Amino acid sequence: TYIRCLPTDPEPDYVSDLMLLKDDKTVLKKLLKINSSKLTFDYPFFLRELSCNNINDLIKKWIGSVIDDSLWIKHDQKDFCARWFSNNLIRLFMNKSPNVESLVIQSDDYHYNGDFSFDSCTNKGYSALRTLHIDYCCDGHTLRCISSTCHSIEELWVSLIETSNETHPLNELIRSQKAIKDFRLRSVYYNEKVFVITPELLEALSAQKHSLHTVQFFCCKFHQCLTLQPLADCTKLERLGFFNCDGITEANTKPLATGSLQNLNVLAMAVYDGFTEKVIIEIIKYTYQNLKRISLPVATKTNNIRNVFTSMRPFVKNLTGITVCFSAGDSKSFESFLLLLDVCSNLESLCIEGGDPAGNPLDFDEKEMSTYFERLAIKMPLSINRLVLYNVSVSPQLIKTFLDKMDSPIRFLGLYGCFMISDAHINEIVKYAKKSGHLMNLTVNWCFMVTDKAIEDALRVINEVHFSDIEPYDMEFTA
Repeated sequence: TYIRCLPTDPEPDYVSDLMLLKDDKTVLKKLLKINSSKLTFDYPFFLRELSCNNINDLIKKWIGSVIDDSLWIKHDQKDFCARWFSNNLIRLFMNKSPNVESLVIQSDDYHYNGDFSFDSCTNKGYSALRTLHIDYCCDGHTLRCISSTCHSIEELWVSLIETSNETHPLNELIRSQKAIKDFRLRSVYYNEKVFVITPELLEALSAQKHSLHTVQFFCCKFHQCLTLQPLADCTKLERLGFFNCDGITEANTKPLATGSLQNLNVLAMAVYDGFTEKVIIEIIKYTYQNLKRISLPVATKTNNIRNVFTSMRPFVKNLTGITVCFSAGDSKSFESFLLLLDVCSNLESLCIEGGDPAGNPLDFDEKEMSTYFERLAIKMPLSINRLVLYNVSVSPQLIKTFLDKMDSPIRFLGLYGCFMISDAHINEIVKYAKKSGHLMNLTVNWCFMVTDKAIEDALRVINEVHFSDIEPYDMEFTA
């Protein structure tokens, strides 16, 4: 019924092409089986939650049950049609659901992106909205009209494709809210440009300092910001994160190391340049009483990560999670990290990342690094139950050796961006799961070489098994 009430405005040619099936019928006519496009129905007036992904999953299953796979002409055509219907339904529901409290608009490609109007059809507007996630938003067009219709947002996650440095719509949206608690901004690399953080945006966040407990930036540029003092003024922050951001320098990060952020329990400094050894240590000194999870930058000449590992030793007693990143062949830094593990007695989660600005993986199959990888299995505290390997290269035999030597009762094992993972790796992990009885969850992302048989074998032994060739969604990632 809802499908029949979608707008009948002409669509661009590329949409029309993707709606055509091999039998020369359109997807819409196939689904409706009638030509009527105007029916009345009851809008979901009392709807509390709207999620593009949830609706997309339902639509995709429905389309699959109505249209045979043999009728699709192009690769991913079914996915496109499901997303197109989902986004149009979201627009339809938005205007008729004044009681919605959570709105999650997520698209996987730029051509799915449309203008999600926030012009409510009711006098109530969006006064009940608390959670707003907007993904793949071009030039801030979606943000321009929200400020006047909604002032109740507490959790704001925005993913932007920016072609200019104009941040005024986002600044106004932040300032217009009564009490934002959780703010996360992700820049989508598009047309060789990423989102540029301005001093005005930081000032807008500072205006929410009495309520903000989470601020995280992903793939943003900070070259225009001479200081991060507005963030240091947000003394109630419990989570602060910088992921793959440029323009982070010792000068502009110094205010973060003055002791104002003592409430932090999650700190992410996952950048390639910027945070220096002195700044890192000072932040940790002031926050260690409450600090539970930390993500450290990849080793560079300025941050001297080996000294950071050494200087951290007196301040890690409360850490339950740590993420570290190593460049290929950096055995000295890895050795220093192994010494740090000796005093991390309460550690529950460990993430080992490989990589540098060029994206090269950390190769544990190198002779010297393979030795340190085996030592990692022995050194890991018994308290660790979650292990993630991100962008590393390791042979099936080395995985077997590692798991055989490891005493930590790993319940969650994640392999992200490990492109050479194959059936042989999965078979060794399944053997470990059978023998230990510990492993409850295996998650493999960006996986291209694992067959259905290996997945089925894993499912027989491990409670939860997730395989995907899609990059993990980093807005939810912390440390």
